[in-house]
Amino acid sequence: MKKWLTAILVLLSTFAMAQSEEKLELGQKRNLDTFFSNFSEANVQSFKEGSLSDGALLNFALEHNYKNNFKSLKKSADGQSVIVPASTVDKTTIKYFNLKINRHMKEAYPVPLADGEAYTFSQISRLVNRGDGLFQAEGVIYSTGSGGTPNPHGTPAEWEKKGEDVSRVGTFSALIRAESERYILLEYTVR
Repeated sequence: MKKWLTAILVLLSTFAMAQSEEKLELGQKRNLDTFFSNFSEANVQSFKEGSLSDGALLNFALEHNYKNNFKSLKKSADGQSVIVPASTVDKTTIKYFNLKINRHMKEAYPVPLADGEAYTFSQISRLVNRGDGLFQAEGVIYSTGSGGTPNPHGTPAEWEKKGEDVSRVGTFSALIRAESERYILLEYTVR
């Protein structure tokens, strides 16, 4: 009985060590804030590991490239849209999800030009190392009205002092994998 209890205690302590909360260094926190902001600004909806649809991947890639790579996109002939090539969609989805759309319906996708959108961003508040390169993350999603330019790494007190109207609009939890110099989003829950 004593050996059995000892074995259980060893397993529990090993499990607890494998799931330790990370102390986030400033640079790592900024990188993770930026990483998770990619998903909140593209309004990615909750999904479980292995359940991300081609439509969700496409929507993310189009939104992400429109907001973050606008200058590299060509305008449509009528000037009402920008064009995102299918190859750019694949590069984006592989970078963030390590997934590719199964079958593209087009060689390139138009994204209508739009102005005046709210600025949405995320900040990580907790990171737990689950072992084998897996991490559980938790954080807060913020938004400001059109034209707002708060420091996405700032604090509510700093934003208030500068007169920025920033609202907490939700929270997220995520399962990510760390690979070399990047993170891959495996699971995402928005509340």
